[in-house]
Parts: sequence; C-alpha cells; structure tokens
Amino acid sequence: MKLYENVVIGNFLYGLGVSVGARLGGEVLPASVNLLQQTPEDKALGDVLLSFPGTLRLIEFKSAANRSDKEETRFRKLSHALECRKGLSEVSHRIHWYVETTPDVQSGVKTYFSSYLSALSQPARQAEPLNLERFIAQTTRSIFSAQTEAEDPVAVSNSLKLIRWCQDVDEKSSAGALIVVCDGRGNLQYAELKNIMELSMTHEKWLEYRLSMEHGKELEREKSMDYDRGMDLSL
Repeated sequence: MKLYENVVIGNFLYGLGVSVGARLGGEVLPASVNLLQQTPEDKALGDVLLSFPGTLRLIEFKSAANRSDKEETRFRKLSHALECRKGLSEVSHRIHWYVETTPDVQSGVKTYFSSYLSALSQPARQAEPLNLERFIAQTTRSIFSAQTEAEDPVAVSNSLKLIRWCQDVDEKSSAGALIVVCDGRGNLQYAELKNIMELSMTHEKWLEYRLSMEHGKELEREKSMDYDRGMDLSL
C-alpha cells in the first residue's frame, strides 16, 4: 500500500477547515491556505503555507518511504544559519513544521509531527496512530491562541527568507496568494496578495477588513434608523 503525500495533505486541509469552522461559531476569520506542492514555491518553502491573523505555519509533508539526502543537506544548512540567530531559531521552531506519514493496515495512517528543526535532528522518528488528528487540533489551538499572542511579522518574514536562502532561492517570489474571509452565513470574500511572502503581514489586512466590516455595519444601522424615522413621519 502506498500513501501519496497529496492525499495526506488534502485530508489535513479538509480536517483543519472543519476544526477551525467548529471553533469560529459563526464569527469571521481571514485565512490564506496555500498548497505549494508541485509549484515553484515547493522547492523554495515547502508543501503547505497557512496564514491566519497573528500566526503562520509552513508545513513539510513527507512519506517515511521517501526520505532523501537532499532534505538532510537542507536541514544542516538551515541549522548552521540559525546558530547565530537565536531569535529566528525560536520563531522557526514555532512556524516551521515537519509531518511524516506511513500507511498502516489497522489505523490507515501513522503520523509523526514536530518542528522541522527538532524532527530532522533525530536519527529515527516514531510515527503513531491518530497523530494527524492531534496535529490538526494543535494547529487549530495555535490559530486561536495567536489572537492574543501574535507572532512578530518581521521575524516571521525573516525566517521565511532564510528558509528560501537555504534552498538557493532569493527572497523574491513570483507566486501570489489569496486571503479568504468566510462569515457566519457562509459568504466568502477574497483579497489578493501579489507576493506570497507578504503573508507574514496579513494582520494588517485583517485590521483593514475589520474596519471596513464595522463601517458597513454602521451604514446599515444608519439606513435602518432612517427607515424607522420615515415610517414614523408617515403615520
């Protein structure tokens, strides 16, 4: 039995959407979910880049059967670059994740997950059943806790630039991204980012959205009051 990485990624993204939606309870939250696999950014960054207000996650999905020397080389280069950048090392442990899966007859899939730096520093990684569900739950908790403990966007941006540099890719990117906001009624709104590296600054976009939404509610209240006054005058 072979378990393809894109199948794992698809199920992770679906599960994360269900988990986040359940926590929202009709509220709104802007997000950017970028499947980078088999795009130019796959080599530069990784497989999935998630961005929510105050938090960002770069996730590498790997099959245990497809471990490569290239990944070890990349890890050594990144580790060496972070030795004199303690602040960025701490950011990297929080935002850069490694998920390794292996098929299992009884549980369907076994999963190992950890920060990228911790995972690649270990000679052996023990996958466990139900760990994909735990990773989804942990990611969801991080998204909502970041509403009060947001990452420093400059540090996050610098960390992403360093990851790209370790792949011999400069900090510029030709790939764009979308931010999507879904309200409690299921209505969707999209905003474009011309450069995927701008995702570390989405908190600013979130503030802009909140201001526009509050302005729209204020206009609706004024219209409602004008309508009520008009009805009173007609009596």
